[in-house]
Parts: sequence; C-alpha cells; structure tokens
Amino acid sequence: MPSKSYEKALSEIYSLDKFGIHLGLERIKRILALLGNPEKSFRCCLVAGSNGKGSTVEMLGSVLSKNGWKTGSYFSPQVEEFPERIRINGKNADRKDIVASYLEVKKACSKNDIEATFFEVVTAMALLIFSWRKVKCAVLEVGLGGRQDATNACEPEVSAITSISLEHTDILGKTEEEIVHEKCGIARKGRALIVGQVNSQVCAAIEKECAAIGAKPIFVSDAVKISALGSRDGKYSYRARLGGNSYRISLAAPGKFQVNNSLVALACAVHLGAKKPAIQKGLSSSCPAYRLQTLSHSPKVIADCCHNPGAAFAIAHELRRIKGRKVLLFSAMSDKDYKQVLDILRPFFSQLVLTEVPLARAASIQELADAARRCRFMPIEVKYPGKALIQAKRIAGKEGTVVIAGSIYLLAGLFGKDKIRIAQ
Repeated sequence: MPSKSYEKALSEIYSLDKFGIHLGLERIKRILALLGNPEKSFRCCLVAGSNGKGSTVEMLGSVLSKNGWKTGSYFSPQVEEFPERIRINGKNADRKDIVASYLEVKKACSKNDIEATFFEVVTAMALLIFSWRKVKCAVLEVGLGGRQDATNACEPEVSAITSISLEHTDILGKTEEEIVHEKCGIARKGRALIVGQVNSQVCAAIEKECAAIGAKPIFVSDAVKISALGSRDGKYSYRARLGGNSYRISLAAPGKFQVNNSLVALACAVHLGAKKPAIQKGLSSSCPAYRLQTLSHSPKVIADCCHNPGAAFAIAHELRRIKGRKVLLFSAMSDKDYKQVLDILRPFFSQLVLTEVPLARAASIQELADAARRCRFMPIEVKYPGKALIQAKRIAGKEGTVVIAGSIYLLAGLFGKDKIRIAQ
C-alpha cells in the first residue's frame, strides 16, 4: 500500500497541472542550478519526434543496460503509475526517491518563487534521481517540440528525431518547417542528430537547421543498410549494417513501425559506444508497453497509444493481418486531429465505441461522435471508459478483437493504478 507521504507528494505534483504548458528553459535551468546541476553528472541522449519517441527511448535504454551501463530512462506521460516515468535499467523509480526528489525540487522552487510547471518539476525530479543513483547515461523522451522543452536543459552527446508530422500546431507552428525548427533545437554543434524516416521536404529542412547549428544530421534511411526484412505474427526481423558492423535483429515489439524506431535506437547506441552484442540483445528483448500490445484473449484486446494520423496509418498497416470482427474503442484529446484518425481507421472496423476521458483537454463524447458521423463511422456512445470496454468486448464476441486507441490518456483511465490516474 502506498505511504501517505507518497500519496501526498503525488497529489501535490498532479496539482501543478494548474500552471498549464509554458515552454521555455529559464525556469528549469534555475531549478537545476539550485539543485547543483544534477544533469551534468551523467551522459545524455535526447529523443524527440511526433511518433515513436517513447518506443525508441525504451529500446535504447535496453541496449545501454545490456551494455553494462547503469541507464536512466525518462518517459511521459505514464499509463499505469507515476514511477514508470523515471526508470533505471528498466525498473521504475523507487517511491522513496520519488518523494525525496519532489521535496528537494519543491524546496528549491518555493524558496526562490519559481512557479514551475508539472513537466518541469517532474523532469528535475528525474534528473536528480539519475544523479543520486549514479547512472552512466540517461535517455530522455522530449515532452513537446524540443527547443524549449524542459529536457533540453541537458547537454546531449547525441540527439534523435524519430519522425515529423503536423501536431501541436498551435504551439510548434503551422508548417512542417516550423515544427522541424522546434524539434531540431535538441541538436548540438559538432554532435550527431539521428533522424528516422522522414519525407524529402522534412529532410531538406532538417539539413538546413543542422547547418545553422553546426550539428551533424544522420538519416537512418541513408546510413543504415537493411536486408532480410521479414515478419512473423506481426513481429519483424532484419539485418542491418552500420559503420562496418552487421547486426541481426529480431524485434519483440510488434508492428512494422518499430523497425524505424529500432534503427534510430541502433544508430544512437553506436554513437554512444555500445557494443554489438548489447545492441542485438537490447533491441531484440525490448517490448514497449501499449504499442499494439495484446492484453487478453476471448475476445482479443489490443491496446495502442495511437493519437495522430501518422500513428493511425502505422497501426492500420498492422490491422490488415487481424481476422474476424474488430471493434474500435476510441477517445481523444481535443487538440488532436481525431476526425482524420477515425477516417483512417474506419475501413478496418465493423463497430466504433466512443468514450470520454475525464480530463480538461479531452474531446467530449459529443464532439467525437459528430466527427465519427462526418466520416460515416456510426458510433455507440458510452461515457465511462470502463463500461465502454465492457460494451466493446460484448460486441466483439469471444472470437473477435477489440482495439483500444486514440489517446494514451484513455489507456491511463482504463489501466492506471494511481489514485489520481491521469496527468499531463
């Protein structure tokens, strides 16, 4: 049972959501300086991207751990419980460290009148815990954009962008070029920026940004040569050649999109100095949660944190191999292009069940239903996620499949263990 001090700390941390999203590095740099700059005590890699950054952080963390390094990994947001945001060698941070780090950050902020956001406080906590636990390297998932994200207060030895698509346009910009400018802010002069699969226009924009920074862009589509690509039960294997070495990879994570993420992780690992056996074992054993993850059978229930059109196209490719009746359980945040997501997924499902996430940012069930009807996807509306899942399973029947998608916050609402289960 969680201690009262842990529950109290979580309650206070979640209450910071009232400050909203305020990008910029001034506050986080002040906080870190007051804490003694814990981020300077270990090596670091930053991973940004519209899709795939969480999986890439998980894979790279697995590789570095297999290389014998104590490795910190930082994710956002969580699904099941808060400590999964901060992991060391794949294990969630100790709750005592969560409480102690929060109290240190809280003291630094209150004594110096710093109104830090939720993400700034949690980022500072993660860096403090990594310093306390003497990690050799930390792999950090960028929260939003890159240039002004709190994680960018660190100095990465290598940075990565997994993918680029139009998202958070009200904050990051209306065009791919503007979004590239924000995400390339994590690159550093004289250091590598590993880039996943992107279109030619984005590629040109990244090259331009890197030239201005003095960074070295490395596009995995050019740098890594793949052969013998195959799949079994939706899980892919391949051979890759990079820098004179050849690697045999058999991914545990389902989905062709994980090939791109694994290649980004592979290139980052090589630049950080990981050995070949660790790269092969780490990539082949890593299986990020809630990425086309099968949770149960009869009916089969698959969960994916697909939340934008790019991710919808990615899972649509995988849905083709699933036979029988398929039911989509869906909810989304109001700032996402959920109409296009529904339009992409509609041909693969016989029924849509809509539900509502109890979060201020969430789209209402009426907004979701209106969008679904506009793309001729007739919904069943069930307000509460738990009841919606029961209904979706009933419709699918024992031989069918329920796919839960649309938002990681829907997954948190269904499977979260914390008393306060949904946070930014």
